[in-house]
Amino acid sequence: MKKAILLFALPFFLFACVDNSDTEAVYTGNEIKLAMIPGTVQENTTTGTLTVKERNDGLAEITIELENVLKNASHPVHLHFGDLSTDGNVATYLSNVEEKNGVGVSKTILSELDNGSSLTYSDFLSFDGSIKVHFEASGPLEDEILGSTNIGINEAKNAAYLTGEKSITSCNSNF
Repeated sequence: MKKAILLFALPFFLFACVDNSDTEAVYTGNEIKLAMIPGTVQENTTTGTLTVKERNDGLAEITIELENVLKNASHPVHLHFGDLSTDGNVATYLSNVEEKNGVGVSKTILSELDNGSSLTYSDFLSFDGSIKVHFEASGPLEDEILGSTNIGINEAKNAAYLTGEKSITSCNSNF
């Protein structure tokens, strides 16, 4: 009887002792979270967040979560030079926002820009840039923005967009 109880209880002890420190050990604990500026395309308005975590190797892990994206949608994401008002050139392409279970998610570990220059978490915090989620990669709606945010030294400029004082609805993808 004691062996039966031990065999029954053993799996509970094993699962209770699962070590999650591997995933936690990937990050330093430094992170920023920004509200994405909502975008409206074809009467569909998205809301969401951008989270940037510092990894132990100094790199930035960028996660974008957008609510109200279309089912099975895939939306390109660009890191641009300059703030949202400048329509700056693309610094690099981030992972597409992919819809899963009603939420669009993009996760990118950023190490360098398209010009080959490195970009660490610390560099990201002082970067002169913005991030834009496009409706589609090509076609008539490629310049329509589903969500965006100023980052780095431009972060304070988000307030005017979030309150509706300023708006961004399109982007020039022809760089």
